[in-house]
Amino acid sequence: MTPRRWLTGALALALVIACANESLVQDRGKGAAGASPIAISKVAVVGFQPVQREGAEPLRPDAPDLVASYVTDAFTAYGIDTVPPSDVEQAFGADAANGASVVRQAAEHFGANAVAVGTVYKFRERSGEALGTIHPASVGFEVKLYTADGRLYGSKVFDHTQVALSENALTATQYPGGGTRWLTAEELAHWGAQQLVKSFGLAAAR
Repeated sequence: MTPRRWLTGALALALVIACANESLVQDRGKGAAGASPIAISKVAVVGFQPVQREGAEPLRPDAPDLVASYVTDAFTAYGIDTVPPSDVEQAFGADAANGASVVRQAAEHFGANAVAVGTVYKFRERSGEALGTIHPASVGFEVKLYTADGRLYGSKVFDHTQVALSENALTATQYPGGGTRWLTAEELAHWGAQQLVKSFGLAAAR
């Protein structure tokens, strides 16, 4: 093999690996507290809020609660003791997410060393069935993670419309089912929550 052909092949392989590992989660930046990874023993999840963007389809009324529950499940699956939004609401009321002080209050009340708050701005259901659709599911939400003292650790966004295997095999094979079927909005959001939580790079405190 000539050096040029070997180099071309190596670059192509590197590109495939990079694309295969490409995260679908957008990093909106880290706060002062996010300068280094932190170990989390308990996180409290505050109820998510709907954000209706101009020109966007109206959100399903249950979309914020669904996404918040998926994020809660994702933290739990990551090995972190997680306080669900229902417990936070019971402690501080339905308007807890509207106040900046809820971060410190939730951390102190539940003994959590991190608090997650979020917004949901897109939750479009697929049209058609699992094996065929014209309009695939599309979801968009943001999660901000704060330390117990109220400082922002990091902000992550999952904003994605499912693609077909024929459009982008490297992305499609990451989906539940390996891209062999069209997901519901719930399935896409649940999977997206897992990817988003994982992208924080947290370590469960022992």
